[in-house]
Amino acid sequence: MNRAAGEDWRGARIGVLGGTFDPPHRGHVRMAAAAREVLGLDRVFFSPAPHPPHKRDEPLSAWTHRRAMTLAAIQGEDGLALTGIELDSAPSYTVDLLRAASARTGADLYFIMGADSLADLAAWHQPREILGLCTLVVFPRDGRPVRVPVDGPAALVVFESPRVDVSSSAVRAALAEGTAPGDALPAAVSAYIEHNRLYRRC
Repeated sequence: MNRAAGEDWRGARIGVLGGTFDPPHRGHVRMAAAAREVLGLDRVFFSPAPHPPHKRDEPLSAWTHRRAMTLAAIQGEDGLALTGIELDSAPSYTVDLLRAASARTGADLYFIMGADSLADLAAWHQPREILGLCTLVVFPRDGRPVRVPVDGPAALVVFESPRVDVSSSAVRAALAEGTAPGDALPAAVSAYIEHNRLYRRC
């Protein structure tokens, strides 16, 4: 089945933001919107990973919930879209996501990430191939220095803002304790979580 049927991959510059999105928060949306505006991206696709390899032993919300929350997070945001091209890929490696995106568009690809993820890039599957498939767009996180930890040529764009100081794990922990996570979540995501009783201890 073609999971990307009906998705509009046309354009000269396409952004990709992959992640678990459990749940998606305002930091994700702000990064995507800033990258699109500053870099002139035609579109930024959010891709919730169905089978994130680094979280095989961790509890994870169903992909259907994470997809629905991501769609809620970007609803009404100009130029932000959702893709399902990873759904048939297990495990969900970033290099495979970028290959699938490259097969659907002749556009230059921009992979959006936080500095914390960049610091772990050397441990990712086929990191050098990732560098060859896209320009990395990196946002500050927790004061981490921005350095590509993989030998080889890399196209890199570093943003100084918005600084992403919220994490999905912190949001989950707050919700599990019955504490509202402030303004970390888009209102539609908060409503979805409440309606479906996600992240509660019981």
